[in-house]
Amino acid sequence: MTIDELRSYIPNKLKIIAIDAEIEASYMTVSSPVPSPIVAGKSNVRPVGDPTASAFSRVEDLRQQKAHLIHRQERIEQWVDSITDLTVSAIIQLHFLSGRTWKQTAVQLYGYRYADGDACRMAVKRYLEKESCSVCSAESN
Repeated sequence: MTIDELRSYIPNKLKIIAIDAEIEASYMTVSSPVPSPIVAGKSNVRPVGDPTASAFSRVEDLRQQKAHLIHRQERIEQWVDSITDLTVSAIIQLHFLSGRTWKQTAVQLYGYRYADGDACRMAVKRYLEKESCSVCSAESN
């Protein structure tokens, strides 16, 4: 897991909400799909293309995007659940998954008002460096 993947958790969560809203909005029609009557000799022929088919296609694309984002979210959550260092796990959950600042994370974790957010940030950085080194050594064996 990389720091960038962890940082993408909250924005991905917001993208999922936006996709849900767009899908829901696509089912709300603004006007009746009935063609307008012929006016002053003009034809009531619809433009080329089927608007219903394009709407369904757009909804399907949105659903695929949402499924991809949900898969990424679940992968991050599973990784965090697999962390054996409970302090690091709590820091990652508070900061990256809940969206707290480093200072808020430190106060929540250590329980006093003047807790230093840098300690939390460095604990995560050291953990990720240690994990990437263990992955590299496992791949070389």
